[in-house]
Amino acid sequence: MFFLVGCFIIQLGVAFFIKSNTGVDSFTIFMQGLANLLHITVGQANILVMGIVFIGMLIFTREYIRLGTFLAVITAGPFLDLINNLLNNVGIDALPLIVRLLIVAISCVVIAIGFSILKSAELSVAPTDQLPLIIVDKTSWQYKWVRITMDVIFIVVGFSLGGVLGLGTIITTLLIGPCIQYFLPIIEKKAEKIIPN
Repeated sequence: MFFLVGCFIIQLGVAFFIKSNTGVDSFTIFMQGLANLLHITVGQANILVMGIVFIGMLIFTREYIRLGTFLAVITAGPFLDLINNLLNNVGIDALPLIVRLLIVAISCVVIAIGFSILKSAELSVAPTDQLPLIIVDKTSWQYKWVRITMDVIFIVVGFSLGGVLGLGTIITTLLIGPCIQYFLPIIEKKAEKIIPN
């Protein structure tokens, strides 16, 4: 349950990124581009990519798969589409740019809290979040270079396919990591009192 709550909160933040129309994080840019190419929703693109990575993990690195890996594949995309649909008539994209950028910044905090809740459940994380960790484990490469390379590929491919790149992308790049670093230990301590061992 804790995992699903965290997953839902993450997708709530992502949906606000998308609706702000100021640019999104690297993975969502890729999802938007893929959705544009295949004429599907961003949530469906999410399921497709995570499903492909999950199948690759089943074949090559099965030891990394836990319950959360599978739950992320089947829930993140539907959660995102549900929230996107609920926000369709809110008119976030009509707000002044400064307000939309503020929404993106607040969404970074929301995502950090959601990720911290999800991680505290100790059921693992989404296949796409595990991918750089697997690459690091299987090679001698440093995590930061693997992550930067993946982010650049996601941005270049996603933007070329129609994903939204903008000031919001810079904000998400600068804020999500520090926000997670701040909230993760706080939420993990609280989770220890709630989640039975």
